Amino acid sequence: MEKYSEVLGLPVICLDTGKKVGTIKDVIFSPKDREVKAFLLERKGCQVRKKVILLKDVTHLGKDIVVVADCSLIKDFRKADELKDRRNLTGLKIYSKTGQDLGIVKDILFDYRNRRIEGIEVSDGLLQDIVQGRNILPLFGRVEFSDEFIVVDKEATEEMVNTGGGLKKKLLE
Repeated sequence: MEKYSEVLGLPVICLDTGKKVGTIKDVIFSPKDREVKAFLLERKGCQVRKKVILLKDVTHLGKDIVVVADCSLIKDFRKADELKDRRNLTGLKIYSKTGQDLGIVKDILFDYRNRRIEGIEVSDGLLQDIVQGRNILPLFGRVEFSDEFIVVDKEATEEMVNTGGGLKKKLLE
């Protein structure tokens, strides 16, 4: 399972040339499909057009590098039709269907092999994050995404788990 925050800044290497073609600047999500669609590249130089690598074209995503088999798989962002329904998820408020405020999205967990968004890391506020740590909310059941918030089923809130961080855990050890 990969984290959005840990993928940003990874170098992208093409196997056919052995060259670095850029670094990951952003991850493009499609909430409607609950999938990760592509990686937006940051490239050196004065290139005006944004370039992307569709996640289906990634050969390997490791902790230190992203590998693509062929440089021809790098696409112009404007020509990639499958990226039209994209949205930034970090910073969205999260509510349960019963009206409970669960916090805001701080990070997204996804599986690059099946391209699915598996869960989100939830912040309950800075003080709460420091004391208790953050929670992981699995995304299963019915999940509604809008431009301002995410609404999740009761089952997902019952399965929310603490990441084990925070000062409280450190003090109790």
